Amino acid sequence: MGIGLLLLDKGLISKGDLDRAIAEQQTSGERLDKVLVRQGVVSRDQVLEAMGDQFHMPVVDLMEVKVDQTTLQSLPAKLVYKQNCVPIRSDDDTLTVATSDPFELSVLDELRLLAGRTIDLVLADEEQLQRFIRANYGVGGDTLDELSEGKADEDVQVSDEIEQAQEASVIKLVNDLLIEAITDRATDVHIEPYEHELLVRYRIDGVLMRANVPASVHRFGAAIISRIKIMASLNIAEKRKPQDGRISIRHRVEGQLHEFDLRVSIIPMLFGEGVVMRILDKSQALMDLPDLGMTGLAYEKWIELITKPHGIMLVTGPTGSGKSTTLYASLNRIVGEDIKVITVEDPVEYHLDGVNQIQVNNKVGLSFALGLRSVLRHDPDVVMIGEIRDKETAEIAVQASLTGHLVFSTLHTNDAPGATTRLMDMGVEPFLVSSSVEGILAQRLVRKVCDKCAQSYTPTKADLPDDFEPPSDGKLQRGTGCRACRDKGLRGRLGLYELLTLSDTVRDMVMHRANSREIAKQALSENDLVTLRQDGYEKVREGKTTIGEVVRALAT
Repeated sequence: MGIGLLLLDKGLISKGDLDRAIAEQQTSGERLDKVLVRQGVVSRDQVLEAMGDQFHMPVVDLMEVKVDQTTLQSLPAKLVYKQNCVPIRSDDDTLTVATSDPFELSVLDELRLLAGRTIDLVLADEEQLQRFIRANYGVGGDTLDELSEGKADEDVQVSDEIEQAQEASVIKLVNDLLIEAITDRATDVHIEPYEHELLVRYRIDGVLMRANVPASVHRFGAAIISRIKIMASLNIAEKRKPQDGRISIRHRVEGQLHEFDLRVSIIPMLFGEGVVMRILDKSQALMDLPDLGMTGLAYEKWIELITKPHGIMLVTGPTGSGKSTTLYASLNRIVGEDIKVITVEDPVEYHLDGVNQIQVNNKVGLSFALGLRSVLRHDPDVVMIGEIRDKETAEIAVQASLTGHLVFSTLHTNDAPGATTRLMDMGVEPFLVSSSVEGILAQRLVRKVCDKCAQSYTPTKADLPDDFEPPSDGKLQRGTGCRACRDKGLRGRLGLYELLTLSDTVRDMVMHRANSREIAKQALSENDLVTLRQDGYEKVREGKTTIGEVVRALAT
């Protein structure tokens, strides 16, 4: 009985559901159950349970399975990739193998022959199975085996790069590396050439982690980089100068088709060309400010500030601290048919409905300053500048705010009070800073406690900083480590926020060029400032993150 009839027989789908799925399958070529899951007719768990009942096969959760190295090596890696099955348990007489497709029972004979013992098949979810294979056998291991067959090292080195970069195996290998990065929620992919290895690392939740790629990938480094150049429309023959480009790819994430924009940077290094690709999910729904971690008094005051008719709102923090995401979420809050919003960005990271977005292009002379001057002639109500980098841009932003525009921008400073002195260091007059800036939001990103393996614990006094006040019950949260968080105990990120609103006293201090420490002291005395550390400690007490994460984030 085929999977469609099996689900129909169990009453999980109707005849109409089956007919619609079959019609779509004829164009998509997908397996029927995948079409039904994507259409939302059944869940993956329901399909798996139905197949288990039909074939009298137990269902296993590979997220919970720990397999020793000896068992993993009981089947050749090439067969594991080819047949999409993995050994998970072994004894003298029987090898237990997990598969996601019980309809392909012909594979049993090949497994028995290679293992030399009885094969006990169990069912596993296909996505879990793919993740398990990548985690234990490496990303693109099957492709590398195929590339290596019959090729000596010197054969690879002297082969024509363009021809090799367009081989199906190299194309598949690069796609595997990118899809693995997307699946792991990476924001950046780093490909780094060394004398005897090619290192591939993913930045996940702000931390670089080594990708599980077989060592043999080193032999095909030149082909991989050439393939990336072709995808990014770069000069494949140029190896002496840095190059920048973009790649657009589509991939399904949890059944939904997402479009990803990859910003590619290639730089010549000692042992080859290094590549960094920033991954932007263009299909991702914009997060709201509370989802980012902005809550309490900071949230209430920020909402009040961004609905003002004029003034400058600054978001500060180091590179990668989520400033742009906060600005997009803020703009999304106020955009509407009654106001005109224009942005000048480098690059445009996300597309906002109802917002006019301009991409900076220094090659043709379109800088932040020039773009901003032109924007002000387009009668905007709200202007967002990607970053204030120089005196000219800062002065135009100030003039725009003083002439009735609400201006959003970012600055690179460590805290909120430091933004005023940074503007004055650029050459903006103190009285202009004092009269134009309404609010300054400093932020950092910390990793969240993994919700899959979170547990309460009672820390010792030595575990806590002197200025940390534990919750009334004395208990905090931490992750014990699981497959979902790669045994880190941390998964996903949220923001820490420090919002400075300029009171009359603070404005007067800015006029007299007070330093950031004096401004912070005054704001704290007025109970008008919750520092980044205080916000971080509050999120620790709420069980959202850990003391170690707050300390790490604020060390920069």
